Amino acid sequence: MNTLLTILLQPGVENPDIFANYLTLGYVLMWGTAFVYIISLWSRQRNTKQDLQLLRRLLEEDEADRSG
Repeated sequence: MNTLLTILLQPGVENPDIFANYLTLGYVLMWGTAFVYIISLWSRQRNTKQDLQLLRRLLEEDEADRSG
């Protein structure tokens, strides 16, 4: 109860706009992190597709060598 009263009785911030920079920084960091993550996922998917194509080609070559 004492903690609640302490929180409620705190003096107000004189200029609430001072926190706008932190809010902007938070949004920039959030979107930057999301962008890097999406690029990372795209790169991994591209590499996985290339690996799959290589494995298919190797499998076809191996089957051709065994039958020929």
